Amino acid sequence: MVSIDNVLNNAVSDRVKSAEQTLNRLNVNDRFETELKKAVNKYDTSKMDNTHKKLWDACVEVESLFVAKMLKEMRKTVPKNEWLHGGHAEEIFEDMLYDEYAHNMSKNYNFGMARLLYDEMSRKI
Repeated sequence: MVSIDNVLNNAVSDRVKSAEQTLNRLNVNDRFETELKKAVNKYDTSKMDNTHKKLWDACVEVESLFVAKMLKEMRKTVPKNEWLHGGHAEEIFEDMLYDEYAHNMSKNYNFGMARLLYDEMSRKI
């Protein structure tokens, strides 16, 4: 027969283990949050000195060149209808438009290439 003391001890030890696990999870979450804030602030240009800001801008520009090339190659796969083709002027306009799309995409979205370049080159500064 199981005594009341054994049942209570088991219940208390289970509660203590559960509380310890919860505390460990909270500590892990706090560390994660701290690391996440550090990672987000690492690429915040308002907190960079002038040299690092110029490097970051150059890395974003290189990424935008890559994205522009990718978009232009993708555009080539779309067939053009002869009825709606605008000629040479339209091609120039589309090139400029896609360059601007690429620059905006590189500035506003995280493709990762600019970060890799920045991390690698900032070690040498």
